[in-house]
Amino acid sequence: MYFKIFNCLIFSFLFSVKVFAQIPNTEFRGFGHIEYSLDFVNPQKPDSYFILGEHDLFVQSKITKRFSYLGEFIIRYNAGAATRFLPSIERTLVKYSYLNNHSLIFGKIHTPLNYWNDTYHHGRVFYPVISRPLMFSCFIPIHTIGVQAQGQNIGKWNFGYDVVIGNGIASSDIFDSNSSPSFSTAIHIKPIDGMRIGLSYYFNKMDQNGYGAHSGHSMPSVTSYNGPLDFHLNSLSIAYFGNKFQLLSETSRNFTRTDSLGLSSNISTFFYLGYVIKEKHIPMVMVDYITISKNDLHSTPMEMLKLGLGYRYEFNHLLNVKGMLEYYFQHQHPNGIGPKTNYFAIEMQLAYGF
Repeated sequence: MYFKIFNCLIFSFLFSVKVFAQIPNTEFRGFGHIEYSLDFVNPQKPDSYFILGEHDLFVQSKITKRFSYLGEFIIRYNAGAATRFLPSIERTLVKYSYLNNHSLIFGKIHTPLNYWNDTYHHGRVFYPVISRPLMFSCFIPIHTIGVQAQGQNIGKWNFGYDVVIGNGIASSDIFDSNSSPSFSTAIHIKPIDGMRIGLSYYFNKMDQNGYGAHSGHSMPSVTSYNGPLDFHLNSLSIAYFGNKFQLLSETSRNFTRTDSLGLSSNISTFFYLGYVIKEKHIPMVMVDYITISKNDLHSTPMEMLKLGLGYRYEFNHLLNVKGMLEYYFQHQHPNGIGPKTNYFAIEMQLAYGF
């Protein structure tokens, strides 16, 4: 069955290439990455292995003066699948620019909650570090299917806004069992070249707790709790990518509320600092921290710290190599699973676009 799905996706993509090729201003791109990992989770027997990462087919098209299309199709490893590598549609949207810098967007989008999710798609060549912040494994609803009102580069401060109504965290690509849609709103400014400061809020009232195609969550629920849950998320982003200094700070605070355990407060913060030497050499440091409350019923209660010291060499904007020495500390709370653990790891990544 998966082979048929894969063939259908490839056929659809090739068909779209033929169709869109007849439309002016259509662009096709591809992105991928290969990684190497050496981790010392077990100091007596460290694991050393290569990883074939996800590969991304990316298409943009200017259909008319006011309508445009964006699609992103991924082939990636899936441990639970018989064929292991499976295709997925990560974004597919139609954008209607109705007035100057104001637009309406329909389809499957990246939920506009922070700088990372707004700016980087699935091509690792654009990431400043090797992988996403930890918050994407617990808090951030990466995708939303719905409608988005957007404004960009308004006034001297380059003000921007996003308002999204769509399916919630537990939805699939074709169905949402909850009676209430998710709601998100975000604002940002770009006061100088290379800088963006943004705030966002996300809310999803869930009739039944769960995870779906758009949550982006990999942490399982701590119990078999499947009752109602209110999910709130506030985020602050500060980004600056200048000629010499690069800085990205992402902070999220998540609140969940249940009738049984009340209000749970969870925090995650990510900090990246890089310094550009002769345009190609970029030494960097990273701090990534997350804590999930003991009375949270949506994600496993835990505390995790990830420290990284690394280097990125950019051949050009479509090819780079990254290397990082990382330290992990993790503590599952008593009502979670597992003891305290800490270990070192060495990660390397070759990321490319074509």
